[in-house]
Amino acid sequence: MDYHVGTYTAARRDDIIPQHRRCLMTQMHAPSSPAKQLWISNLVLGFGFALTGAGTVTLGVILPVLSARWALSDEVAGFLFLLQFLGSTLGAVFTGANRRLALRCGYALLAASSWALAYAGLHTAFPLFFFFGLGLGLAMTATSLIISDRYGDDRARMLERINFAWSAGATAAPILIIPFLGMTGLRPLFLILLALFVGLLAWSLGVERESIRTAQRSGSTQAGKTLTALDDRVPLLFLLPLLALAMCSVGVEVSVSGWLTTYFHRFVSRGLASAALTTALFEFGIVLSRLIFSTRLLAAIGRRLTLLILLWGTAAAVVLLAAAQDPTLICASAGLAGLCVGPLYPLVLSFILERADHGWIFAAGGVGAVTFPWLTGLLSTQLGSLRLGMIAPCAAATLMLLLLPMSFRGPQVGLPAASRQ
Repeated sequence: MDYHVGTYTAARRDDIIPQHRRCLMTQMHAPSSPAKQLWISNLVLGFGFALTGAGTVTLGVILPVLSARWALSDEVAGFLFLLQFLGSTLGAVFTGANRRLALRCGYALLAASSWALAYAGLHTAFPLFFFFGLGLGLAMTATSLIISDRYGDDRARMLERINFAWSAGATAAPILIIPFLGMTGLRPLFLILLALFVGLLAWSLGVERESIRTAQRSGSTQAGKTLTALDDRVPLLFLLPLLALAMCSVGVEVSVSGWLTTYFHRFVSRGLASAALTTALFEFGIVLSRLIFSTRLLAAIGRRLTLLILLWGTAAAVVLLAAAQDPTLICASAGLAGLCVGPLYPLVLSFILERADHGWIFAAGGVGAVTFPWLTGLLSTQLGSLRLGMIAPCAAATLMLLLLPMSFRGPQVGLPAASRQ
């Protein structure tokens, strides 16, 4: 009997232990389902964010073609920027607590307006660029808030990373658009955008799930409590300098990227390809700097010291760009401006999101994107020179330096030490 029981036990062990080892090996080597879903979701969100970056700079790259075709003055061309970024600002305002609904609405608007722009004329282009901007604002704000929700305790670095993806799309766009500039029409360009946005819309409707939202958030409960406390205890008055910083940083970035192709083409008198490559150089500087500061280097230097250095660098680079006469100096100052202005907005945004976690705060950046490119075109027309129109981004860069000492006054309730760096 003892031998029989022993034999049975040994046989059971030989059968059970390999199965147990196989389960352990599977758990060790195969990613968990939530982690895999999160990784795929972040990847697609990053691609969508990169595509919104490309969509944002598209108007600036094709502007010389539209101006020549429709005989637009700089003031009217600046009004196109105003409409697009006004739509983007309203998209940020309209993004509510349901991030994924806003994301889907944004992609739907982008797909519809891309299709309409493929067949648009002069008069229909104005409202269509507004709706295109509205879609961009919804998609960009929803994506940023989803990432902020997931990584509350590592928000600054992850915002730099997602904005690196945005900048990668914005950098690639001028180069990828060059072949379309020589065509008789821009219809193929907008039809390609249509196909890409339809694909993202299908993914957001069929795959993205609300359950991913809280997956793998280190310290998410504590971060949520901190955000709630800050929302209740930090008055809007103390947010205003930071919101103004966000407005100016986006204003400088959009003004330079939007007008740089036209600026270089007009004063250097070279082909559109060379002018578009100058814009790509500016965007490459943004990409590189956001990539650098998406690492642990940001924590090592400290966010406030990084902000101070970048603000001075931005002011110097933009003034140099406006004053430059030599093509090489224009290219060099454009690249330097991109390096300095790139991390500014996500960095300022990380400070704001520690104090308030709402979609409307992204409207501050939208106001800058509306105001300063339009002012650049308006000043160019009124003063008779686009070089003088560059006073607008120069003024925004100077204003940021004046705002910095006021930006961190007020209560610092509940902030961990790492957040105060």
